[in-house]
Amino acid sequence: MYPLFALTGLTVLVLLYGFSKRYPRSPLSNIRGPKSSSFLLGNLLELYQGQAGEADFKWRSCFGDIIRFKGVFGEDQLMIADPKALQWIFHTFAYRYPKQHSRRVASQMMNGKGIIWADGEVHKRQRKILLPGFGGPASEALLPVFKGCAESMSAQWMEIIGSDNDKKVVLNVPTWLSRATLDAIGEAAFDVHLGAIQDDKHVLVRSYSNVMKDIFGYPSARQIFFQGVSKYIPAKVLEWMSNYGSNPGFQRMRAMNKVATDVAKEMVQEKAESLLEGEGNKDVFSLLVKANMDADAKNKLTEEELLAQMRTILFVGHETTSNALSWALLELARHPGVQSRLRTEIRAMEAAVHARGDSQFTTADFDAMPYTTAVMKEVLRYHSVAYHVHRVAGRDDILPLSQPITTESGDVINEVPVPKGTRIVASIAAYNRNTELWGDDAHKFNPDRWLEGVAREKKAVSIGVYSNLMTFLGGAHACIGWRFAVIEIQAFLVEMVGKFEFAMTDKAERIRREACRVMVPTVEGEANGGVQLPLSISIARDDGY
Repeated sequence: MYPLFALTGLTVLVLLYGFSKRYPRSPLSNIRGPKSSSFLLGNLLELYQGQAGEADFKWRSCFGDIIRFKGVFGEDQLMIADPKALQWIFHTFAYRYPKQHSRRVASQMMNGKGIIWADGEVHKRQRKILLPGFGGPASEALLPVFKGCAESMSAQWMEIIGSDNDKKVVLNVPTWLSRATLDAIGEAAFDVHLGAIQDDKHVLVRSYSNVMKDIFGYPSARQIFFQGVSKYIPAKVLEWMSNYGSNPGFQRMRAMNKVATDVAKEMVQEKAESLLEGEGNKDVFSLLVKANMDADAKNKLTEEELLAQMRTILFVGHETTSNALSWALLELARHPGVQSRLRTEIRAMEAAVHARGDSQFTTADFDAMPYTTAVMKEVLRYHSVAYHVHRVAGRDDILPLSQPITTESGDVINEVPVPKGTRIVASIAAYNRNTELWGDDAHKFNPDRWLEGVAREKKAVSIGVYSNLMTFLGGAHACIGWRFAVIEIQAFLVEMVGKFEFAMTDKAERIRREACRVMVPTVEGEANGGVQLPLSISIARDDGY
């Protein structure tokens, strides 16, 4: 009975604490936002049980770029899509707005105490060691690896299509792309051939399959409530629960943790001898180890941190890219004209490459393909795989705004007072669909906005590290692998669209933007079907190039 009494006592304490925080009146109470549907859960069900970005788009259309919404026990939280406020949080005073400790615990469980978990001085130290492996020259040098993995996948597709009587097959593209990008991250980051494209039973493939949807997808009211009250639970208690709790999500995280750690240790052992002999390659891990060896003793990564970086790179490095590519193929299937125009540019450049006596694209060739770049940017804008970033105000602060807002009382203000402890949802989804930044048709997929539209215009406030999108964030917490990801996405798009034609299926017409901390495609009405995006694939006809 002890656990039951402990849980009851904890619940009572949380309730008492929640009520005590409700008064006095919050400085945020005058900020406009949606009406709370429940004192116990506030607006959290609408925010976390809908599709990714669904509540964000609705709330922004009604209340603008600064939105107050209710958490558990009537707690005031902020959703922010205002450019200047986001710049303040992620650039100007990045470490004044730390990561929420409950989410750091989940990050630790999945990938260890790596760069995504880290904050403050620890984050600065880890980032400094990691950056050399993800610089421009290092990323560009990996193009042949990305191209090779894309070609390996397309060879498998060619074989499957060739054996079909109709020369057209329906494939669940996320499963293929996940395996291909896992191979790409294995070779590019660790100089290790995982063979996931050929082996769908690989230990990492099985461990990573559907993991985000299984752990974080379709959250129940109870799970959302627990996430809400976790603010009041000490981090050590949350760590104990994640380490020993019988919840299926905790169990899945622990299982993934073990598999990924075992694989990371094997990689270290395989490369240790060559690194000691000075035979390290130009892969990310070799550059990371070299930077770590050159660092001062106080700045070095520990063995635990080194393994955590490896696990983070393995998982995040393939999960986000494979999902971005999946959404790209969906939009190309939805818009045949865009797909045809993209293929024309790809094949024209391919002809130019062959005409000069080369067989492979270079990053300079990619830079000379404006429509391909526009399509990629539009996918990253329209489908933000990471749609939310969660922060908490580490001290009382005042957020500057790009544009004045009108409060509930009718006052017009140019800044928002934010009390210490305020939980903040930075909405990447809403920012990337901001009509004032991206045009009146921001809720439509339109690559031409990057060629002749408002997207080309210089923004008054600089935030995102890539084309001012928030997809890769910006400032001190900008994704260190953004150049890596951009080149990989370009390589896969060129290979896939150059050789294949993608068309919609009945299931593809029912795709949901499933919110599970990253946005994955699922089929409406098939909750148990896992990550799905079935597309019809055939060999693209030769138009003379």
